[in-house]
Amino acid sequence: ELVAERTQCKKDRKFTQSDSIREALEKACDVIIDDRIREWSIGGSFGRDADLKRAHNEALKNRSYAKSSASLELPDGVTQNDVQARVDARTRARTNRQYKESDALRDEILEEFGVVIDDTIKMWSVGGDFGLDDPAKARAQGRGKYTRRGGGNLTENDVGLIQEMLKNRFELKSNRDFEKADQIRSHLYEKYKINVDDKSQEWRVLSDDYVQTTAEKGAQELAGMDLSFITSQLAKRIILKKDRSYEEADAIRDDLQGSYSILIDDKKREWKVVSSGGKRKFAPGTAQSQPTPYKQTRIEDEAKYDPWFDDDDVDDDESAAVDTSADNTTAMADADPEEEMISSSISRDDLMSLTVPLLKDKLRVAGKPVSGKKTDLVDRLLS
Repeated sequence: ELVAERTQCKKDRKFTQSDSIREALEKACDVIIDDRIREWSIGGSFGRDADLKRAHNEALKNRSYAKSSASLELPDGVTQNDVQARVDARTRARTNRQYKESDALRDEILEEFGVVIDDTIKMWSVGGDFGLDDPAKARAQGRGKYTRRGGGNLTENDVGLIQEMLKNRFELKSNRDFEKADQIRSHLYEKYKINVDDKSQEWRVLSDDYVQTTAEKGAQELAGMDLSFITSQLAKRIILKKDRSYEEADAIRDDLQGSYSILIDDKKREWKVVSSGGKRKFAPGTAQSQPTPYKQTRIEDEAKYDPWFDDDDVDDDESAAVDTSADNTTAMADADPEEEMISSSISRDDLMSLTVPLLKDKLRVAGKPVSGKKTDLVDRLLS
């Protein structure tokens, strides 16, 4: 009822009364109201995306107005501090709801210094040009520039022609000449097998070729043999997916992620090496392109099988630091005889069904090195 009453006060332009109701709700009931999304919440959380937006808006609200990088030079004899002091005085008037005074100060600043104030982006500029500091202009400048994704056998000349056609197509769509725009799209598909995504402003050749993108900072470098193996595994995975053998395809994806710290994006036909290994969560776009629940179920099953499974993995480099001293001997001597019996009776197939992190965990318990590929880890456990 109080929220509805506050809404009516806002409609009636009784802002002081509506603010009093909002403050009372927050103080007495811990109720936070978000007018932008027209929702209220006990405790103040409106979901991750809304909370991030609120935090951004709050940070923008609390910072002072700044000079735009696109501003012209100030008039002779006028310093930036002079203008900033006047702009800050206007801001205080706005904060105190003294709108007539703030409007008067705005007009004075414009007349004396030629300074235009943009309250949306909280910036000021001599001459009124805000350039790319204005998010709307920045977005407009980026419109029509399509980014290539994935692989495909195209020459540099082909890529140049495609980019030019996409630019022309965007202009046709902007002018609402959809028939000619569709003709360009059809031509791109028929000649180059190009798929165009207007929402993300991306395009790619419809092929099964995956392309490696720039690795994350701090990620491991892959040698030639590793690259060849990864390429062959990706090709094998494509065949499995076409045959609807999704569990086997997902197993290859998981093994590549665990062994080589590789992140695969099926939607864009791209892969890259990441710094956080198999424990990294898939990026949102990648997760949407791989909706299978198999990976999560598999991890949960392994956690039941081995209660000591730890999600914190260690780099392969630690093999050089394996301790072969009396501490390890003591650890092995203290190991559960039943666990040793299970380990000694386990088959190669059983071990191959486990993930690399779990195999490494078992090797650590046995005091053995954890470097190498999955087959090396299995051989070491069986030896």
